[in-house]
Amino acid sequence: MSTLSTREARGATDTFEEFVTATAGRLLRTAVFLVYDRHLAEDLLQVAYERVARRWRRLADGDPEAYARRVLVNLAIDEGKRRARRRDLPAGSVADLDRIAGRDPLQDSPLDGELEDALRALPAQQRAVVVLRYWCDLGEREIADTLGISRGTVKSHTARAMAALRAHVREGRTHGR
Repeated sequence: MSTLSTREARGATDTFEEFVTATAGRLLRTAVFLVYDRHLAEDLLQVAYERVARRWRRLADGDPEAYARRVLVNLAIDEGKRRARRRDLPAGSVADLDRIAGRDPLQDSPLDGELEDALRALPAQQRAVVVLRYWCDLGEREIADTLGISRGTVKSHTARAMAALRAHVREGRTHGR
């Protein structure tokens, strides 16, 4: 049984433009899950792509998507800290992406409002761990590398985030939602 590298599994890209085309949907959706503001997510993704472009010669033979994802997560966490100081309200939601993509807005969203609210309420690093684990399907080691934290910290963030999400769901059920 042969194991495909991330580059082989995702499809090799020869140029930066092909890389952007191949990853834009995944990375934008990841960014929206991280910051819950479609416009801000697009801005952060643009900055991440700019940083990848500057280092393209070194990154092209490795895993530029992992680098872009790490930049994106760091930007989202930094933005979360700035936002907490400013108390801005986010504009847009994950559902906006479905409308832009041409999906039926009446169809169930992958996240209902309750789960979206619960994810939004998580601290930035916990939300980043959950998004990287369950949306990007990364393992503990990859998440630790992306966030620059230990595997133990990934485990504890995951456990705390999942406990908070479960509590939120239980609370919603007891209040008749």
